Amino acid sequence: MRSRGLPLLLAALLTVGASHVARADDTPPVAPETGAPQNAGPAGKPAPSDSLAIPKRLGKELVSDFKWTANNLEADGEDFVKSPCHAGELLRNPTFYWTTLAAGGALGVTFALDEPARRAFRDIGDKTGSNLEDWGGLALLSATGALYAYGFAFDDSRARQYALTGMLSTAISGLITSGLKSAFGRERPHQNNGNWKWFKGGTSFVSAATTPAFALAADLSEYADNRWYVALPAYSVAAAVGLGRMAEDAHWLSDVMGSALLGVGTTELFLHLHALHGADRSRYRIFPMPVKSGVGLGVSVVF
Repeated sequence: MRSRGLPLLLAALLTVGASHVARADDTPPVAPETGAPQNAGPAGKPAPSDSLAIPKRLGKELVSDFKWTANNLEADGEDFVKSPCHAGELLRNPTFYWTTLAAGGALGVTFALDEPARRAFRDIGDKTGSNLEDWGGLALLSATGALYAYGFAFDDSRARQYALTGMLSTAISGLITSGLKSAFGRERPHQNNGNWKWFKGGTSFVSAATTPAFALAADLSEYADNRWYVALPAYSVAAAVGLGRMAEDAHWLSDVMGSALLGVGTTELFLHLHALHGADRSRYRIFPMPVKSGVGLGVSVVF
């Protein structure tokens, strides 16, 4: 599964949107008045090499990404602080109840299957489990890096912004994972005390390796509009990471399901918030500006 999924995922990410890239003709167009190439400088001299423009363009992209990241982090903080004010809107939305019901049902089913799943998967072995965990995580990180590189090479800001959102979601969901581990204290399977030993100082619920895997898988899938040829390998690789943790007898099936819900949910939340931020341009407040000693940051507030 891993050997097929990763090439498909990387290939899909590197080719999405390739149809929008025009192929330049090797022969420059000729100005009808002078017969000189249209890209020629004064007196028919060749214009500066395009290679000189590439660093300038890449620099602009880096500045654009910095501004986008800084502004969204500020806006995310505002959204977090103001979130209690929108609780009523959430409770009036039927989607909230259906999503909660589906997530709770999936988690409940995996709790019931914890012991059978442990018996089925722990025989895979620590070595194979470790390979699934390591290579699966590396595949998803590489695919996210490839997505950003694609956006950088072809000036696709959407690709770069999705990659940055995926990394942000990975960091935030990782922090939440650490909090859940401390809060629930669930014992691990290899401690052989059953799957209902909670608040005993354990660190099983949820999986710190599986949560970021599903966060990145959701991000890659959403960038491709959840097309199956990206979504299927991305989520399969994330599931392989969880399978590897169960093969090492380090996590229960319900731990992996909890990680999947947390990782996917965090990514979907940030993608939604960042789309709202993009629609409200007045929230974009941080920008570079020249000063006597170099370049500084300006801040604009719109009331």
